[in-house]
Amino acid sequence: MIEAGSETTSSALNSCVKYLAAYPEAQAKAFAELRRVVGEDRLPSFRDEAELPYIRACVKEILRIRPVTTLGSPHYTSADVVYKDWFIPANTTVAINQHALHFDPARYENPDDFVPDRYLQHPLKAGAYAAHADPYARDHFDFGAGRRICPGMHLAENSLFITIACLVWAFEILPPLTDDGKIGSVDVSDAAYEEGMNTLPKPSELRFVPRSEKVVGLIRREWQHAKQEGYMLGLVKVNAQGMVVD
Repeated sequence: MIEAGSETTSSALNSCVKYLAAYPEAQAKAFAELRRVVGEDRLPSFRDEAELPYIRACVKEILRIRPVTTLGSPHYTSADVVYKDWFIPANTTVAINQHALHFDPARYENPDDFVPDRYLQHPLKAGAYAAHADPYARDHFDFGAGRRICPGMHLAENSLFITIACLVWAFEILPPLTDDGKIGSVDVSDAAYEEGMNTLPKPSELRFVPRSEKVVGLIRREWQHAKQEGYMLGLVKVNAQGMVVD
C-alpha cells in the first residue's frame, strides 16, 4: 500500500507563486510563452506542454530552489554497505541532503537565484533524468533517488505544470501594496518558511490581477460549464464535486 501526500504539491505551488511575484522577469517570460502558444481564446491544456518549455522549467526550478523536504524521505539500509572509506551497517537511517545538492555552485550557477532558464536544456520529465545512470545528469533531486524514489512524481510534476500554466495565463501575480499605496516586497528568504521537515511557506499577501476582461469572461464560462456538464478526469467524466458520472 502506498500512502502519499503531505501538502507536498501545494507547498511547491505556493512557493512558485511567491517566487514568480518576487522575480517579475521570470513571470514575464512565462506569460509571453503562454500568450504565444495558447493565446487568449482558451485555457492552457496538457496538449500544450511540449510547446511550453519555460513553464516546465519553472516547475523544475521551484523544485530545486525550494525542495519540498530539505533531506528527503529517510530510508533504512537493507544490508551492510561500504561506500568509499565509509562502512554503513544494515538498518541505518540514511537520507539525501537535497538542499546541499541543489545549492552546490558546481552544479548550479548562482544557486540562490530563481532562474528557470537554467532548465531550458532539460526537456525531459524528472522521471527520465532520475532513471539516468549518471547522477550528474539529474535535473534535481526533489523526488529522491534510487529504487524508492517518489512514486507520485509524475502526478506532482503534471499537477504543478498545468496549475502554474493556468495561473500565469490568467493572472499577473504581484507583490502586495503597502498602507501608503506603494508596491511592497515578497520575502522568499528562509524566514518566510515554517520550520520543520517540509518546506511550507508562511502565509503571505500577494495580488492576483486578471490579465484582461476577456480572460475573466472565459474563466467564468468554463466554470459554469464545469458545474453544469462536469469535466473529464483522464478518461472518466466527473461532476463539479468530483463524483464519477455516466
